[in-house]
Amino acid sequence: MSTQKKNVLLVSLDDAVSWRHYRTMFGAELQVPNLDRICAEATVFDAAYCQAPICGPSRASFMSAKAPPQLGIYDNTADVFDVLPATEMWSVRLRDAGYYCSSGGKLHHRYKPLRRRFHKDIYDDNQKRFTDDMHMPPGLEKKKFGGHRGGWGTTDPKDDDTYYDHQVAESAIEFLQTYDGDAPFYREVGFYSPHGPQYTPARFKEMYDVNAFKPPECWKDGFPDEPFIRDRVPPNDRLEAGKLTWWRQSVRNYFSALSHGDHHLGRVWDALMASPHAENTLVVLVADHGFHLGDRNRFSKFTLFEQVAGVPFVIWDPARRQAQTVDDPVSLLDLGPTVLDHVGLDPRDDWVGRSLVPLLDGARDPDRVVPTFSNDGVSIRKGRYRFIRYENGETQLFDVVDDFWQQRDLGPDHPEHGALLKALVESARAHGLDIAA
Repeated sequence: MSTQKKNVLLVSLDDAVSWRHYRTMFGAELQVPNLDRICAEATVFDAAYCQAPICGPSRASFMSAKAPPQLGIYDNTADVFDVLPATEMWSVRLRDAGYYCSSGGKLHHRYKPLRRRFHKDIYDDNQKRFTDDMHMPPGLEKKKFGGHRGGWGTTDPKDDDTYYDHQVAESAIEFLQTYDGDAPFYREVGFYSPHGPQYTPARFKEMYDVNAFKPPECWKDGFPDEPFIRDRVPPNDRLEAGKLTWWRQSVRNYFSALSHGDHHLGRVWDALMASPHAENTLVVLVADHGFHLGDRNRFSKFTLFEQVAGVPFVIWDPARRQAQTVDDPVSLLDLGPTVLDHVGLDPRDDWVGRSLVPLLDGARDPDRVVPTFSNDGVSIRKGRYRFIRYENGETQLFDVVDDFWQQRDLGPDHPEHGALLKALVESARAHGLDIAA
């Protein structure tokens, strides 16, 4: 086997928060040992942001390297392949350069494989079908743990293979164990976890003592009244009623789902390390967007706040096996340019993302402006601030270094407000959205 260029293993989580911020945030420690051991010799971007706070638009954006305004996609009713040819996806640049491209789970939107005519334009292998976790198969032995969407867990280990992530991992492991082509490979590993309804084998819920979960003390200070988003993203009735047990169960469900995905990530990682490809494979891990875990009385996505805009973004390069944290803001639009740069390919001139390779080697860009777009408006992260401009022109300004949960709107009289509004307008325009200041 001869592979001169690096292989690429692209791993995606679904609805995953930027987990390192949450390790002990709620009292109970989040258990993700495989993410931890990967990060022990990888670069972790702790201020990485999606460009849309919902699955379909975010994945359309980071897989095409185009921003939501460039695509005109802001919700799950639109399909990127109705807007762009499949050959416009950045991964096709790898295929054109001689890579063997293999699918494996949810990287593009939805859990089913792409329609055949799109699949054949992007991948060299056959379509793969995995059982999604939206509904448990009938007849399984199961236990209800309560909380958001019931918190079901299967009790018999023989049923572990019914889960989407088990099947995705099995497929990836088989690929890593058997691939012996002359061409370098690009392989996708798209996990379901921790997307709702957070069904898992029961042992992953039993990893956590539900009574150990405690809301942050600062939540008692409340959050700003935000009538503009109340209709768009309604607060949860149980959370507004202060039902602490339901919140604890719900966060336990989310943590257990992330631990379940981490378990299967570890299986894939072990297979890679045991394979002939270990020293010649770039591994990149991302998620499509984050999630509210009870803050603002919400257990949902869709908003423009830090908790939903922030995502995991990890790069493991066998030539740079050292732990490194980058706090400068980066974008999911950087995914394609970064992968292509690693393997010696140039990005397209019309892409607004940039390669993160210089940051892997010590360069810094602390003042970069990274936007997130929704039907409701635009939000940016710049320096220590998150600035939001809603569709009706209202704004919010938060210092997310001192106020992670964005409880204190600094208001239009803050000395940075004008400069941040200007930065938001300029960034939106650079990403295809022309708005008034």
